[in-house]
Order: sequence, then structure tokens, then C-alpha cells
Amino acid sequence: MTGTTTPTQTRPKGKPKGKTEVVKTWAFDSAGPRKYAVQIQRAANGNPFLKFVEGVPQDDGTFRKFSLIVWSEDFDLLFETLDEVRSYLQQHGISTPKGHKYDPDKWKNRKRSRRN
Repeated sequence: MTGTTTPTQTRPKGKPKGKTEVVKTWAFDSAGPRKYAVQIQRAANGNPFLKFVEGVPQDDGTFRKFSLIVWSEDFDLLFETLDEVRSYLQQHGISTPKGHKYDPDKWKNRKRSRRN
């Protein structure tokens, strides 16, 4: 997008980023090797936001993290959209196929084959 700025561009140079407060965290492991977390956080200016984090395991035992932040002014639209997504999934029978099972050995074997 042209003409947009990132939050770091709007902060005056040399001014440190304020601390955020973690209000509450929900975490869960996927059926596979990934880990997920959802946090309510509060920015230094008091504005709350949701942070969604996915941890993807790496060959060295660490996790590569990906995150998405949704600010409080967008909460209503986020939850409305998620309700629509849930309804669409249910109405169209979109779910994990019957009989599908996660095979942890498949991931481990793929991981080993990358090292060779």
C-alpha cells in the first residue's frame, strides 16, 4: 500500500516504544506440532488489543513465531466476521474429513529428511 506508515514510522526517532501489559493469555497445542496463543494486551497508551501467535517448531528445537494484532477499535468487526465464518463452516459442512488423523511420525520423518 502506498502512502501508509507503520507504527515505528509514526513514533519520533529515538523515543523508545512503551511497554505493553499482558492482561490474559490462552494457549493450546495443535493436533500437530504447532502451538498457538491468544492474548489480551494493553498498549502503553492504554489501548487494548488481541495478539494471536502461532509457534512453528524448527529443526533446532526452537519455535519460529508468527503473530497478528487486532486493535480494540476492530473487535466488533473481528467477532462479527468470526461468527460469519463459523456459520458458513457449519452451513456448508466444512470440517476435518472423517477418518483424518494427524500422523506425528509424518512430521518427524519430514524433519529428518530435511537434515540429510
